[in-house]
Amino acid sequence: MSTLPRARDAESVRRPDLSGRWAMLSDASLARFHVRDKLVSTVHGTLPIEDGVVVVSADGEVTEAWVRLSAAGIATGNAHRDRDVRGPRFLDAEGCPTLVVTVVTSRETPTGWEADAVVLARGTRAPVGLTVVLADEPQPRPDGPIRVRVAGRLDRRPLGMKVPTFVVGRFLDLEAELRFARVVPGDNAGGVTRDDAP
Repeated sequence: MSTLPRARDAESVRRPDLSGRWAMLSDASLARFHVRDKLVSTVHGTLPIEDGVVVVSADGEVTEAWVRLSAAGIATGNAHRDRDVRGPRFLDAEGCPTLVVTVVTSRETPTGWEADAVVLARGTRAPVGLTVVLADEPQPRPDGPIRVRVAGRLDRRPLGMKVPTFVVGRFLDLEAELRFARVVPGDNAGGVTRDDAP
């Protein structure tokens, strides 16, 4: 799992105005996961990102944030394992082809946010805590695009996957590097509107 930058003194960091609506640049974003396999090794995989939105208020509060990923596009570097992971014992990609991560609450930090989120997969939900770090240095451009790094650990048990934890680990370490572009009011090129959100 990638090491996140250390938080700096809040007084030494003057964050630019990030208020407004930001749309995911899917082609420039990547999500990864890491999970223990059969007690002895770690499987690394990727998930294609379909779309996503973040809305930041004038005082820096995240008021809406979600990312949609393709369960059908999961890749671990092993075709047989990929078919198994897409199957009904794991992600059930045929019945539920997408996963959605939605932020429920967030708290601002000197370098980004901490968030309580929910993962929707297999038609059910599981909580996950996320750390979100602004990745652009020394400071992100206020007009975008901006990059953020996200990390968290997901307990897969609430998702009801029918695979014992001694075969595949209970916890998945999640990380993503996401790029967003500011949506200009009235510009439909930004893509997603609130009505389109999962």
